[in-house]
Amino acid sequence: MERRQIIMLAGIIILIIFLKFLNDKYIENANAEKSKKVKIIEDKGQVQGIAEKFDEGLRNVEEQTGNVFQNATDFVKDQVSNTTNSLTETVIKNTTQNIINQIEKLPDNNQTQIKELICK
Repeated sequence: MERRQIIMLAGIIILIIFLKFLNDKYIENANAEKSKKVKIIEDKGQVQGIAEKFDEGLRNVEEQTGNVFQNATDFVKDQVSNTTNSLTETVIKNTTQNIINQIEKLPDNNQTQIKELICK
């Protein structure tokens, strides 16, 4: 299960990097397209204020991609926390079981002494 969680975490990190790259490319293309369209419209004198509408749309897209990025980051943090907790529990359980096994191998009088020391 640990391996699966690690693979899932790595996949999420790769997905976040891919989304960030895709967002940067989209913004770059949107800026290039915006400047082309605004210039064409201004040359023809068809619509005034179109640049402000493009800016508003671009801000909305940037805000939405920021929200997606934040949600993905929060998800990764949760997964890392869950993985850490699971790993800690597994280590403690295995270590405790090893100690118990070693105590059980001791003679009865030593086991009794250890139990008394632990219960104090």
